Amino acid sequence: MKLLLLLGFFPLQLLAQSNFSDTARQIETVLKPWSNPNLPGVSVAISRHGQLIYAQAFGSADLEHDVLNDTATIFEAGSVSKQFTATAILLLELDGKLSQQDDVRKYIPELPDYGSVIKIYDLIHHQSGLRDWGSVAEVEGWGRGSRAHTNAHALQIICRQTALNNPPGTEYIYSNSNYNLMAILVERVAKTSFAQFCKDRIFIPAGMTHTSWRSDFRQVVKKRAIAYQQTPMALKLSMPFEDAHGNGGLLTTASDLVKWTAFMHGGKLGGQALLDRQLEKGRFRNGIFHPYAAGLRLSTFNGRDQVTHSGATAGYRANLDYFPEMGLSIALLSNTSGFSPVQIAEKIASIFIPDQLKISAASGPVVYKADPAAQKKLAGWYRDDRTDEGIFLQASDSVLLMPNKKPVYVATDGKLIANGYQLLFKKSGFKRIDFGPPADTLLFIKEPAATWSPSELKQFEGTYSSTDANTSIQIKVSGNNLQYIQEPNAPVQYSATYKNGFAAPGSSIRFVRDKKGTIAGFMLSVGRARRIEFKRMN
Repeated sequence: MKLLLLLGFFPLQLLAQSNFSDTARQIETVLKPWSNPNLPGVSVAISRHGQLIYAQAFGSADLEHDVLNDTATIFEAGSVSKQFTATAILLLELDGKLSQQDDVRKYIPELPDYGSVIKIYDLIHHQSGLRDWGSVAEVEGWGRGSRAHTNAHALQIICRQTALNNPPGTEYIYSNSNYNLMAILVERVAKTSFAQFCKDRIFIPAGMTHTSWRSDFRQVVKKRAIAYQQTPMALKLSMPFEDAHGNGGLLTTASDLVKWTAFMHGGKLGGQALLDRQLEKGRFRNGIFHPYAAGLRLSTFNGRDQVTHSGATAGYRANLDYFPEMGLSIALLSNTSGFSPVQIAEKIASIFIPDQLKISAASGPVVYKADPAAQKKLAGWYRDDRTDEGIFLQASDSVLLMPNKKPVYVATDGKLIANGYQLLFKKSGFKRIDFGPPADTLLFIKEPAATWSPSELKQFEGTYSSTDANTSIQIKVSGNNLQYIQEPNAPVQYSATYKNGFAAPGSSIRFVRDKKGTIAGFMLSVGRARRIEFKRMN
């Protein structure tokens, strides 16, 4: 375990302290749960204006061989990797070899024509509508980690999809498919491997000497931490045995990551032109902005601007924060699924950036109460118009409860709010409006409750096939539920929600009928893939 303290570079908030050791103790208190040498741990690096002020590592890198983490240990950065993929695209744009406004099919012609142009810009900002290939692979029966997927596999799955989650440029939906396609696109335009392009154009210039892509999971990587999954009974190995990268797959150290933030935000890679594009918020076709930039999320923390991204692949966890006003970078890398990177990053950031927010004494929203008969009319099942997921609103003692049992409130301006959203009820359902950018509106349609008896459930039984998911499954009745059977996997139980709607943890099914009212198939929504079509086989 190595410790680095450069006492000559204090954050402004720390100048009043007698020395930096007080701050170091606060950081180590936050990370103490991961300091056990007999458990996987974490590496942290903090810099200010490009100068490393703190670096420390805790816990074990390899439990089988009793190797401890240190500040040179290499971890996988999960989706923190995406900003480097986006940077590669932006470099090619500055080279004049492509434009963000180009149709993706100009470079990847095998991508289906969905009737609307998907731009490279849409890939960068997660607004393409492309289903997440990993979610589709899970439906196929080969979820992430169960097969050594490559970018070629990802491309094959993406190109097999006959529909999109949403029309391009109309909605933000996070999808790894966007960034796998970007890595493939870089290779086709640059005429070299994505890994080599990034090494030559990004890693070496930024001084990231311990950073590479996991483009071949079989390659020996010196000082790499083994990743573990925390289960109720024991720790288990949880390594990303796949070659798909660009969406994730960056092998790096915490110190290399804070080198990167100083290099990038200092305008040293492509100058101000690239930096401006890297930090440009996503923009929908209707002109509304949303806070996802080029592989980065733009936010605020305790009143300070924040550029951030977290990551998770297999048992690895990661988070990288940059606070432009302070030149402050905080990188966290862990090799255990039990580590919560965003939560821990916020605790460490709070040491440097205390919350100065003064809570107003003004009255806030109050619980919405109405005549029980009126509340009863609002209660019941509603279907998400985009995903078909069913949610149930419950009326209890004149209070309307959301699915998480939290009540609907009425604000001082009379608006109904719940879980940070505004609710607008109509006879046919309700609209859920996001207060913040991009102020998205979801429609929930009122549906009759399911009242199927076991014998009535028999109508749903049968074999169903999906071209998009490249699989066939069986639906059978099991008591009051349906079983989704995909051998050799264990059956999945789906319980009835609204009429023709069924749900299991993480997924939902809506059965569709022909003109005669006979079951013709169903739409399955799971993770980041909406409405995958299954047709009933005769």
